[in-house]
Amino acid sequence: MIDFLVASFFGWPAIIVTIILAIIGLIRNDHRFLVAAAILALPFSWFLSGFPIIRSPVFLLPLLLFGSAYLLYRGHEMWAWIMVVPFLMTIWLLINAIAV
Repeated sequence: MIDFLVASFFGWPAIIVTIILAIIGLIRNDHRFLVAAAILALPFSWFLSGFPIIRSPVFLLPLLLFGSAYLLYRGHEMWAWIMVVPFLMTIWLLINAIAV
């Protein structure tokens, strides 16, 4: 049971759900979906950064989603989309690194 929970919060299911929530939030212009995506992105981004010894700035990825949610809340849709692009590109890089 604990293995299932660890895989759910640190593995690909969490990454896929985070991407889906971020895209839904951007398309619907609802900042709450982006906040949920950022909270869900916290565990796997900390895991990817090498926690507890932080070796890379990957742990800052949820800040991009929080910033995008804030910009969407303020009514800056274009800047919100631009803030999500580095997050999505990092996930794309991770997918390509595993596929090779």
